[in-house]
Amino acid sequence: MGVGILLMVCGAAGVGWGAMYLFDVRGAADKAAARRNAVRAVTAARTLDLGLAQPSRLGASFFRAIGGVVLPCGLVLGLIGLALTLTG
Repeated sequence: MGVGILLMVCGAAGVGWGAMYLFDVRGAADKAAARRNAVRAVTAARTLDLGLAQPSRLGASFFRAIGGVVLPCGLVLGLIGLALTLTG
């Protein structure tokens, strides 16, 4: 029963996170892409690697695609957790 509840909680978190990035709620995907470019710039300054100073080719569409994968997986995980909770 405890494992089922844990899976349901993880599934709910995955659904929330996946939906946030897939549907770009409050600009989450754009912010993640900007954050990635900022981290690359700081890393480039620390390591003196000029290749990292250029913006990443992975834009907001990459984060939306990852959200599109995480959302259904979170649903499946939550349903498995629900089944385990109800049968156990």
